[in-house]
Amino acid sequence: MDDIYQRRAGLLFGSFAADALSLGVHWIYDCSELAQKFGYVTEYQAPGVDSYHPTKGAGEQSHVGDQALCLLDDLLQNQGWDAGSFMQNWVRMWPGYRDYLDHATKATLQNLEQGASALRAGSDSKELAGAVRIAPMLAYMAKAPEAEVVTACVEQTLLTHASEASHQAATFLATAGYRILHGMDFVSTVRATAPAWALGEAEQVLGLDSVEAIAQLGQSCPIASALPAVIYLALKHGDDLPKAFSENAMAGGDNCARGLALGLLLGASQGAEAIPLSWRTALVNVERLHQLLELT
Repeated sequence: MDDIYQRRAGLLFGSFAADALSLGVHWIYDCSELAQKFGYVTEYQAPGVDSYHPTKGAGEQSHVGDQALCLLDDLLQNQGWDAGSFMQNWVRMWPGYRDYLDHATKATLQNLEQGASALRAGSDSKELAGAVRIAPMLAYMAKAPEAEVVTACVEQTLLTHASEASHQAATFLATAGYRILHGMDFVSTVRATAPAWALGEAEQVLGLDSVEAIAQLGQSCPIASALPAVIYLALKHGDDLPKAFSENAMAGGDNCARGLALGLLLGASQGAEAIPLSWRTALVNVERLHQLLELT
């Protein structure tokens, strides 16, 4: 298995694995309660019936991870990126969907119902979720020029999260992910491509443990708090992928969206073999990930 394949597989599996690892403890903001109830999270767990994902099982994806899978399936279907096709398939996800619908999804669907065009219906959401669905795009388009890949990643984000903050977050994650995938140094690439404000906030809390740092940065969904938290975790635990994923889960809040971003960065850097085998094989949608890697 050559190095670029390892990195592509790491990026793809890393993003979905970090999301799945956090699913069982998603949106729990009291970290003491989280630790007491679940222990230190090192394996996939099914969310409880009182959670935001009561119909999900261990090894499945969050509602954001499901949208990343929608992107993956669309790339396979079209053998390339097509914004109009993605939106058609994205819209088809929701009738009968048995998991959580977030604000951006509801607002985008409402805009479509009110007559907005499919490519201009995005909500004004400043949450991280739109920018973190891009692992399939980066893995699929790995051989394309950087500018083309970044443009496609930003375009898919703005289809549902049409805010400047989302544009900035997607640009960073796509640029850093692409460069790390192609062998550039992890830490220097993150520092060079991260928005200055987010990097500065992350660096201020590097001396704290993950629970303390992310509590200070903010555990919630908006990019203003979630993006510095991703950068903090990448810099603090970038040399230990399993620990980084577990620390993200234990920090609570919107750990699933953070995980999708963190997973693609660390996976691209360290490759698939850095991800525990049990995490890779226990993903419910593992065959869909393999299909994307084998096609390209």
